[in-house]
Amino acid sequence: MKKITRWLLEIILALILLLTTLWFIATQPLFIIEKKQTMPEVNPKTLASHVHQLAYVLPARISFEENLTPTLNWIEAQLQAFEKNDRKSYRQSYQADEQTFHNIILEFGPKATANDEIIIVGAHYDTAHGYPGADDNGSGVAGLIELARLLSENSKLIRQPIQLIFYTLEEPPYFRTEKMGSYIHATSLKQKNQKVKIMIALDMIGYFSDNKNSQNFPFPLLDKIYPDQGNFIAIVGNLSNMGTVRTVKHSFKTATDLPVYSFNSPSFVPGIDFSDHLNFWNMNYPAVLITDTSFNRNLAYHTEHDTADKLDYVKMASVVQAIFKTVIDYQ
Repeated sequence: MKKITRWLLEIILALILLLTTLWFIATQPLFIIEKKQTMPEVNPKTLASHVHQLAYVLPARISFEENLTPTLNWIEAQLQAFEKNDRKSYRQSYQADEQTFHNIILEFGPKATANDEIIIVGAHYDTAHGYPGADDNGSGVAGLIELARLLSENSKLIRQPIQLIFYTLEEPPYFRTEKMGSYIHATSLKQKNQKVKIMIALDMIGYFSDNKNSQNFPFPLLDKIYPDQGNFIAIVGNLSNMGTVRTVKHSFKTATDLPVYSFNSPSFVPGIDFSDHLNFWNMNYPAVLITDTSFNRNLAYHTEHDTADKLDYVKMASVVQAIFKTVIDYQ
């Protein structure tokens, strides 16, 4: 009897140890939090204006050259205010199905050599099926434009090469193909043996809810360790990027009063690689996704209801400030 009791106790202790390890890997808890730091201001009205333009004024941002060209031109026009004489935005152009598509790149800091580790922040500007795409991904594009402003106005803080990339063709039918704009970009870096310190993908960063049970999860048990209110921002990585996620999470927590949660898991978990960071993982570059958790929270995902009036631009502004802090810290 004693042997059976001891055997059961050992099993229970082993299960507790296993669950604790899995919890730690998934959530990357931080036990020491520094005092919040003052960040440059981001105006929620500016973000709202950008998202409104993308969702309602410009043509549907679907995967045809003629549809995406007006948005391409509009983004470039917004970036002009943050360019310098020797550093202007430029297009990375390529062919897909007898059409020409373009990533838009704006660089800050010293010009990169192959030996420099560059910091990349990217957001895709196309949408699915002609829907407004306010959260997906007007929010990421608006945030990236504001990040460009913050970097331009705080250029003295920049010591390493930084690239901001507005990606094309992230959505179906090109998702997970070699025609994704981020695949083209990541592949070009790999071919040049360019070192990358981190790639941060911004995809759906504007939808928040304080309602109970407004947050869903890809599988059971996660609701035991994450809140059921969709009022937090998430930092997502695979198992190879646990340290990267932890570092980004620390920067976020020193820059925003928003709840910040992180999630590391194998790539087979639904949604964990559903954006442009996927192609950097495939090239063995460190990368994370910053997101409001997409369809796990925003039920308007890939529908005509993904409209600008549903976003929280005050919280979104706080996310942009935290992204700026992360980029500066990561140097």
